[in-house]
Amino acid sequence: MSDVIDKAEPKRATRAVRGTHHKFLPLPVMPHHARWFEAGPVTIAVELRALDDGEGRPGERSISIHVFTADRSRECVRFDCFDAFPHYHYILNDTQHNIVWGYDPDANGPMVEWSIAAVRERLPAFLRRAGEAGLADRVEQEGLDTAVLDRIQHMIDTWEPSLPSEELMAETKAWYARWKEIHPQFNTAAGEVQL
Repeated sequence: MSDVIDKAEPKRATRAVRGTHHKFLPLPVMPHHARWFEAGPVTIAVELRALDDGEGRPGERSISIHVFTADRSRECVRFDCFDAFPHYHYILNDTQHNIVWGYDPDANGPMVEWSIAAVRERLPAFLRRAGEAGLADRVEQEGLDTAVLDRIQHMIDTWEPSLPSEELMAETKAWYARWKEIHPQFNTAAGEVQL
């Protein structure tokens, strides 16, 4: 057996995230790029995100589903239905941290459908995990307007992705840069704790 590594061998590592605790908040929703849906005790924002590839060209184009308090003052749970790295967040507003979990589409199917089902069937559990027990109780007591979830699914099903404009890419990059200035540890290993 040779200890020489074949440099032509492709990398096989993939991003596997199991409850990584980040000591910062995720990049916030761009409010004017989202459609907002009031669903009783919560408001849901569906954002069509365009992220660059690091070289300024369009990279990821995807849907993020954000669950807020009804008055939109706090985001509690987020589902980033990305192609390259699908994941979801528990947003811990009391500490200004978040916990991110990777999503496995091979085991669970398309993430958009899974996310909508998770909101429809298990939102109180997600909210409690995010430290929002009072809001979870309200959802259980008052119910969730599930017709909103049908409208969200229809909107996503009929969305026709297009190549983001240069203006949108520049705006997104500036949004990210401003967030990074405020939170220099954002998207770094600093402050990460594997659970």
